[in-house]
Amino acid sequence: MRVSACSLRALALSAMAIACSAGAAGAASYTESVDGDLSGVAASPTPWALGVGANPLTGTAGTNFNTGAGDYDLVSFTLPAGLRLDSITVTNYQNVDPFALAFFGLQAGTPWLDGFGFNITGTFLMGWAHLDSSMGGVDLLAKIQDHANDPPFAIPLSSGTYTLLIQDIDTTFDYTLTFNASAVPEPSSLALAAVGAIAGARIGVRRRAVVRCE
Repeated sequence: MRVSACSLRALALSAMAIACSAGAAGAASYTESVDGDLSGVAASPTPWALGVGANPLTGTAGTNFNTGAGDYDLVSFTLPAGLRLDSITVTNYQNVDPFALAFFGLQAGTPWLDGFGFNITGTFLMGWAHLDSSMGGVDLLAKIQDHANDPPFAIPLSSGTYTLLIQDIDTTFDYTLTFNASAVPEPSSLALAAVGAIAGARIGVRRRAVVRCE
């Protein structure tokens, strides 16, 4: 059976549409000054559902050097089925002390099972990272993987719930972390996309053949 060029073109477009349709929920954002202070309670981290695209998290954390009051930020972010986390970009980081090191710890699941401040054991962590003022624009997820427990976790992160601790034991800092999530193509979509790509190639070959014959 011969398939027309128009039919092949329609098949290619349908394949691309299906491949891109997974996880269509839009990206989310959380800003402490608008949405409320992130929880510092181990039993109840602030829940946050991510969507496809760039999901910015903006807040302030750390310890007031003069009073000793600590502001620990705990966010339990969820990647729905069909999504994966590709990176966490440090979009903004401003510490009152340019030489201070902020601490970020990542754990699978919720609630938070480790400690705070000097009392972090690392037993329940997937990994951790320190950031200073020179590290704007880096991928925090990759830096956390550099200090992962054995065996190290894989990037991208698969769907599920994870808890991130954000803290500094000496100073306070402002931050924006952008969680970059993407859809995981369904196996059937991948197959159809491949068919569409082949169909597109056949259309191109046929067009070139027609041009040569004219």
